[in-house]
Amino acid sequence: MTPTPPVLSAAEARRTALAAQLLDRPRRPGPVSGRRIRTVLDRLSVLQIDSVSVLARAHYVPVYSRLGPYETARLDRFWHQAPRDWTEYWAHEASLVPTRLRPALVAVQRRTWMAATDVDAQLREELSQRILSLLETSRPLTARQVEARLGDHGRHEGNWGWNWSVVRRILEDLFASGRIASAGRTAQFERRFFPVSRLTAHVGEPDAHTAATELVQAAARALGVATEASLADYYRIQVKAAGAAARDLHREGILEPVGLPGPGLRTVPAWRHVEAATPRRVTGRTLVSPFDPLVFHRPRVEELFGVRYRLGIYTPAPKRTRGYYSLLFLLGERLAAQVDLKADREARVLLVRGAWREDPAGLPGGTGARAAGEAGALGRAADVGHVAGELAAELGELARWLALEDVAVEPAADGDLAQELAGALRKLQGF
Repeated sequence: MTPTPPVLSAAEARRTALAAQLLDRPRRPGPVSGRRIRTVLDRLSVLQIDSVSVLARAHYVPVYSRLGPYETARLDRFWHQAPRDWTEYWAHEASLVPTRLRPALVAVQRRTWMAATDVDAQLREELSQRILSLLETSRPLTARQVEARLGDHGRHEGNWGWNWSVVRRILEDLFASGRIASAGRTAQFERRFFPVSRLTAHVGEPDAHTAATELVQAAARALGVATEASLADYYRIQVKAAGAAARDLHREGILEPVGLPGPGLRTVPAWRHVEAATPRRVTGRTLVSPFDPLVFHRPRVEELFGVRYRLGIYTPAPKRTRGYYSLLFLLGERLAAQVDLKADREARVLLVRGAWREDPAGLPGGTGARAAGEAGALGRAADVGHVAGELAAELGELARWLALEDVAVEPAADGDLAQELAGALRKLQGF
């Protein structure tokens, strides 16, 4: 008979997830070396890129969340300079990924929204060859630099309203198909293209199942314990493909089946990596950005932590409940608060535009309710002053990393934690 998989409690699942994401302990003080950054990169195996810089570029913040203040130039070297162990490609949206995973991602990713398929086939082939020849004989070039040499060959209003030239769209096609690669980004956040041969030796493209298996294995190690939907979401592959890969990894002894608490009394099937640890307690304290791998899959955040998390940037202002750019505040094993932040670089102030205390028990029955069963009691009994004080200290550290001189709660700041946080900041020297 097949043994019944063990069922983890919500607390065990949370602690396993936080340990896998290297968020279970306080950040170690002192200078952050390239070796420590590499340790974080090797575990996460993906950093989402986004042009939003309300606080800092998206790919910089997850490393800060785990290591504290560090020189971002050290991270840039991993993908801007040879041997480029990391590179940019489509994963969980545009992302930094280990170069070794790029062939697998090329095999399964099919991003078509920027495609040039409606460009005349003869023109598309001609421009593709001219672009490839140009990149072979030049330094890495941005799309604007390629257009300056070849012309833009007309513009097209895309699905998202971007007025991209034909040349730009063909560049994106070549990038998505794996025929060219990224050599990094400029200070203006423009991607720099170069031949894929300068990134890595040609190793061939794996078949779709082999690729999915490699990606699910990396995702499972980074997540610790996860449903098939969460495993699939990590690199944005199909859930069916992730499930087939997980079963193969189980047969290889890499994943083991477990149950997670679901809505009501239901148990949700999931997979745990055999190397995943479940600490008895977690003591980390940090801010988690909207683009952090811990919170990629929003349903997972609700089920494990009992917190609904939405990025206000993409939500119409009247429907926002937690501001424009809110980060989660991790305190121990709870996501104890959300705080809407903005770096005012001209005034050199970290602005708090809203602060909300999160209580898992406040969620209605069903989604998040089982998480509330264990974390909710802690959330209800937590001292608001303690949460505000810890958050104030964390904001002070973040401000120093961002080279800001002050932290200020705006007078009209929204949220039930805003005024308590303002008081806590006044108690801290220098804020």
